[in-house]
Amino acid sequence: MPSFSLAHNVKNTFFLLQMRSNAFEIAVSCHAVFDTNLRTDPLSKGVAFSFIKAIQDINEKLAVKNPKSPLFNVILVAKDLQEHQSTIVSSTQHYGLQISRFCFCNNENFTQSLQSTSVKLFLSMQTDDVCRALQEGVPAALLCPQTRFPAEGDKEEVVSPLKVLLSGDAIGLPEERLSEAGFSQLELQTFRAAKASMTEFALVIAEMRRCFDREDSPLRVALMTVLGSRDEMASALLTARDWGLEVDEAYCLAGASRGPLLNCIQPHILCYDGLYNVTEIPALS
Repeated sequence: MPSFSLAHNVKNTFFLLQMRSNAFEIAVSCHAVFDTNLRTDPLSKGVAFSFIKAIQDINEKLAVKNPKSPLFNVILVAKDLQEHQSTIVSSTQHYGLQISRFCFCNNENFTQSLQSTSVKLFLSMQTDDVCRALQEGVPAALLCPQTRFPAEGDKEEVVSPLKVLLSGDAIGLPEERLSEAGFSQLELQTFRAAKASMTEFALVIAEMRRCFDREDSPLRVALMTVLGSRDEMASALLTARDWGLEVDEAYCLAGASRGPLLNCIQPHILCYDGLYNVTEIPALS
């Protein structure tokens, strides 16, 4: 039986706004938001802590710009941390994080726990967790660590725009090309699931972006192809235009390593194609 727990609702003045009927539910790994290896109270900030702050900044600005726009609703997923429930909940309150619900579950059944909710996107820094979620029918993407921290002595934390990097391969590469290149049926299944979850997410952020001018947008979108050529990139850009999604940056790597690019632009979210981990594979020319 799934061990999904509505352990606590963090109530604040903005919480009621998050419960709109068209809210986009995001489940985020607690291990990314907090450093759960250090048993402090409150917990120390994790390498993806700034992601939550960026989400809250978007919600607050959307609430002012367009009362009808969808907002992000965040669920914190804590795997194998049941004995630390009170510390996790109190830590979110300490930092003023707008978390609507908490999911305390085991590693064995966390996908079942997510399936029992209305989660639209699960985010984790663990590639294996993301692939497992996709294969079991849960929309998922990678949450990327942020290594740029405020300078020592800074009293206020500067909130950077939410940076989303979409896989142009998932958008522009025909599945037939992947099959001909020798990808397995399981890999193709994961590819299809990644494409479906990314498409729904892209349509939501497209609607959000239209509420802002390019200069003042708290949401930035980039597109990257690793496997595909410039033709696949062009196809991906045309599809993004059909979605009404404005793309700020586009990168065609044509088989080159994605690591240096990720280190440079440091996206918060990487919606990838589900075909590869960190290892590199040749471009499909």
